[in-house]
Amino acid sequence: MTNQLQGEVLFKGWAGGSGSVNADKWCYTPWMPVRGDLATYAVEVLGINGVSLKWNVETRTRESANVDDVFAVDVTASGEGLSVAEADEVSIKAKELVRYKFYTGGGASTTEYVHFRALQPSWQTDR
Repeated sequence: MTNQLQGEVLFKGWAGGSGSVNADKWCYTPWMPVRGDLATYAVEVLGINGVSLKWNVETRTRESANVDDVFAVDVTASGEGLSVAEADEVSIKAKELVRYKFYTGGGASTTEYVHFRALQPSWQTDR
């Protein structure tokens, strides 16, 4: 899991959720092909100040636009280091494609931020 997929600095104000005023403010990685039913997913938090980073993994098939959440993780303001979700914690198996989804909550700020890297999933090769 050493290959960086995407590095980001997100300021407070990237919010999401149904019915939210900022429901369109998610940050996504590109879709990645699945190499197994289960994986270990990780995000490396390099710096965080006054914000909580929430990240999910989504999955879907190539033909369908319907997306399922595999799981959700919440990294608090003191959560520097690796944030990992193990395959045995995941109840929904990956379909054909997966991607990471990030948000930092409501209320825009230029002093509250998180600097992180999304890392490639480490697949349990069973396909």
